Amino acid sequence: MRPLLCDSGPLIATYNDRDKDFARCARLLAQWPGKLLVPEPVLGETCNFLRNHVRNGPALEIQFLEALTDHEGDFEIITPEPDDRVRAVDLARRLVTGPLGYVDGIVLAMAERLQVSDIATVDFKFLGMASPVSRVKPIRWVLQES
Repeated sequence: MRPLLCDSGPLIATYNDRDKDFARCARLLAQWPGKLLVPEPVLGETCNFLRNHVRNGPALEIQFLEALTDHEGDFEIITPEPDDRVRAVDLARRLVTGPLGYVDGIVLAMAERLQVSDIATVDFKFLGMASPVSRVKPIRWVLQES
């Protein structure tokens, strides 16, 4: 069973049935056969977006947080290490002209450290830029392939 490293986009879409990616993201997360790894910065970004930018956001944020704690170990919140933060800054510097931000960099850095090659993201604008600089080979963007 392979772990899946989650970016905020699929998590937001799964808890917002008005999101264009709702169905495929909800299906992916429900059917993934391994652990769903959620970096702590992704957790914060997801909660902030749900609460402040989605209809009924506070209730959806609570629903999301309850799912993180109630789903018998499906989700695992993971904390970046100092080297992950250094690597995220390096990635942001190398891709400064593109849309790679801190949370995106943390996702990639943690994938490298944990040797997780499956990443769930809907942010395809930076994928072409991120794949060449990632130390995880091959890196799989699972929603792009579904």
